Amino acid sequence: MSDGGELVEFLRRLFERRSEQKERAGGPIRTLGILGSARNDGKTAALTSAVFQHLDDAAVIDLNDFSIDPYTYDSARGGDDFSALAQLMNEADAIVFASPVYWYSMSGPMKIFFDRLTDLTDHYKPIGKALAGKSAFLIATSNSPEAPACFEPPFADTARYFDMHWGGMLHAKFPDLQQLPADVAEHARTFAAAIQTATAVRAKAAA
Repeated sequence: MSDGGELVEFLRRLFERRSEQKERAGGPIRTLGILGSARNDGKTAALTSAVFQHLDDAAVIDLNDFSIDPYTYDSARGGDDFSALAQLMNEADAIVFASPVYWYSMSGPMKIFFDRLTDLTDHYKPIGKALAGKSAFLIATSNSPEAPACFEPPFADTARYFDMHWGGMLHAKFPDLQQLPADVAEHARTFAAAIQTATAVRAKAAA
């Protein structure tokens, strides 16, 4: 488990690497976005930004910026960034996964991260249990009008395994990275409103 100093250093690196985001160092991250893609400037990142620009106390981490080792059955881990990421998940009220559709499934970086969630049932079990009652959402892009039926269930089922509320998926197909179509931008705004509502409900329940 990372101590406070490790977490502070991790957050410093996070906001340095994501300097284009509005820093919210003075307050907690209520909504945590986890982007997993082969490209950090692709369509999934663009759609994620379109959602997160409407959210308060929110930040997106790009898995490409951090070291996440593959899951192993032994306990010889701890030198990567997973424990600090898990701590951020623990502190957030809502977690938004973002992945393009790769061969009918989540991206490679996201799959490695999801495999490591197994650690939340063992090495970091208190964090795994603390996810109960939080909300989880999914942002996705692909070259088809609809995501394949098999794409959303691994995210939704994983959230439910940890007793999280599943908030659903925003999927979009669009051709231009420079400007999102008006309908996609509106869907992003509506999706952000649903996330904001979930965090408000969580905060009210915790008060």
